Amino acid sequence: MASALLIDDHAMFREGLALALRQAAGPSLHLRTAVGGAEALALLKDTTADIALMDYYLPDIGGTALVRQLRRAGAGLRVMVLSASEDHEDAEAALAAGAHGFLHKSADVGQLLDAMQRVLAGQVVRPPENLPASLAVLSEQPPGRLTPRQTEVLCLLCEGLRNSEIAERLATTEKTVKAHISAIFAALGVVNRTQAVLAARRAGLFGKPR
Repeated sequence: MASALLIDDHAMFREGLALALRQAAGPSLHLRTAVGGAEALALLKDTTADIALMDYYLPDIGGTALVRQLRRAGAGLRVMVLSASEDHEDAEAALAAGAHGFLHKSADVGQLLDAMQRVLAGQVVRPPENLPASLAVLSEQPPGRLTPRQTEVLCLLCEGLRNSEIAERLATTEKTVKAHISAIFAALGVVNRTQAVLAARRAGLFGKPR
């Protein structure tokens, strides 16, 4: 494979994807991570990478600005956007700014590795015109199903907090937090924290999808 730089401010997604990529690609992939655009650009001053995998909506530098800065930072660096955004205007803007690919975060590791290989081979990866029906189910879940307390818990999940941290923030017990999370999963029709976060962002519950 090659050397890659994964840029995402959501700790759970970043760490989970990094682990999955390392397991799937093996020693052929040298992977580093960054929590934002500024850290990524700082890393590229001292080291090189063949491909950057970046979230489109980052708190410091995001979208087309980061695409352009990454392209300038690394000679020959390929840039691929990983985003939960279903807005084709985002994809077109990223590609117009110089990104070599735009992939939805619902893609599995095999699809991501295939897209990375295609981008590294000089191809441009575009999102499909229509998302799979399984994604539409997630994106259409109404946030109104959640109680105010469950909404608070989901917001903290989106920040990447652990159960113990959520319990401390809300002055409650971990057992209560776990009960809320189970109820959230049931209400949103998801099976894990990552899917819950993506569903919340697609529904626009906590701002634009990431």
